[in-house]
Amino acid sequence: MGYLKERIKHAVRFRHKRGYGVHSPFMFNLILNVIRDREKQFQYPEKLEREDRLNHRERKIFRLLSRLVRYLEVRKMLCLGKNAEMLCHYLQEVCEAEILVNRIDGLSEADFIYIGRQFPGTEILSVLRLPEHLPVCIVVADIHKKGIQARLWHQWQERATVSVDMMWYGILFFNDRIQKGRYNLII
Repeated sequence: MGYLKERIKHAVRFRHKRGYGVHSPFMFNLILNVIRDREKQFQYPEKLEREDRLNHRERKIFRLLSRLVRYLEVRKMLCLGKNAEMLCHYLQEVCEAEILVNRIDGLSEADFIYIGRQFPGTEILSVLRLPEHLPVCIVVADIHKKGIQARLWHQWQERATVSVDMMWYGILFFNDRIQKGRYNLII
């Protein structure tokens, strides 16, 4: 019941998808030019996309992550999840960031963290805490389904400066220089 309630609430409140009601210049630019890629300014590794190993949803999230990593100029990234290896190869084609795959020990030094679906060490995620050195950005998959990712999302959302709820994925920013806010989007 909670999942259905979140879906309906999200469908009603996704007005921020075109920048309406967004007062923060950082978030307005991020929504229009990075998340939505209105001006088509980013290039993607077409060779990897043509291999058909990615379904439509994976292609969308991989493209979004590549845009975020390039826009935020990430130096060190941590990828956790079933498709972390494939995401690593995808991102190495388009950016210069050092990418750690399925390694919790890199959590304390990562600038960008992606927690995807079906991470093999789910018992490790249950005790996962935010490091003292807060990352610039965390992207979490399946934020409204019952499970570890949903618990992490709700726990970390309280400490985040900005949270972007995209129904299937969520983005958390930890930066005191940007205006606080909670946004609902559909990618």
